[in-house]
Amino acid sequence: MKLLFFFAVSLFFTALAFAQPDLSKPLGKTIADTGSEFYRFETFRMDSEDGERHYKITVGIPKTQKPESGFPVIYLLDGNSAIAAMNERMFSEIAKKELPVIVAIGYETPLRFDVVARAFDYTPPTLDGSESMAEKERGRKGGGADIFAEFIEKKIKPRVESFVSIDRKRQTIWGHSYGGLFVLNTLFKHSKMFQHYFVADPSLWRETETILNMEKTFIEKEKETELRLVIAVGNNNGKRDNERVLQRQNSAIPPNSASDMSHRLVDVLKSSAFQTFDGLGHGEVFTASIEPAIRFCVQTENFDSQQNGRKP
Repeated sequence: MKLLFFFAVSLFFTALAFAQPDLSKPLGKTIADTGSEFYRFETFRMDSEDGERHYKITVGIPKTQKPESGFPVIYLLDGNSAIAAMNERMFSEIAKKELPVIVAIGYETPLRFDVVARAFDYTPPTLDGSESMAEKERGRKGGGADIFAEFIEKKIKPRVESFVSIDRKRQTIWGHSYGGLFVLNTLFKHSKMFQHYFVADPSLWRETETILNMEKTFIEKEKETELRLVIAVGNNNGKRDNERVLQRQNSAIPPNSASDMSHRLVDVLKSSAFQTFDGLGHGEVFTASIEPAIRFCVQTENFDSQQNGRKP
């Protein structure tokens, strides 16, 4: 049975303060440095094949007995800032169900983000090989999403699995903004890499034609899959989102494009969900979506049991 459901996260999340990540702010100490009751952390470093990008991968390993089939795992893009958003309260709540292995794929920088590296790694190649929007607007080379997907599959995953047992049938990936584009690119072109895809406020307006073309091809070639998808967005159109609103007004993509995409994918995926964070802007969704993504990794049956919009 195929499911499509729409739900808002408001009472819990708007009660918390979700600051927009500051691109220029040093990372500082995170829970991986200070320690956790629920996780032990391992860190390793890798370089891209061309030597241009340098990764810092932080792996959170649950301090619980290993399941017979291995741990579920969630891979988080923008790993520096993603780890900074985690805390013991979050872990204590998730531990009531099951703790997954957390793999935060960041960059070797004292900052929260490496804006040049992520522009290349997270954006898909354009249909005609022309410059991406990231290149046109900010001079940052783009189009490396397929290269980065291969790097994750052939380099990062084997390294993680060399020291922790992973259930390859329960793999999730999360990404925000450009990272959301990468998650969609991976779903549409490399769908066997993960079983669960969590897309947080994807920058659809930047690579509209490319993403929509990939989606169309994916729907045409795939039948019924066992894949699950959540697309989550903020719905604050106030001052914090002025730049984003102008981008949408000046592009061909409508404001409801993410929810429409979730609708279109319902017949192809095991489940397709659209989630809104009331009162939160684009940058704030980064922090707000991490805990739901980790829950999604270990509680997919809860997502599947939602009744709103159930498709018969």
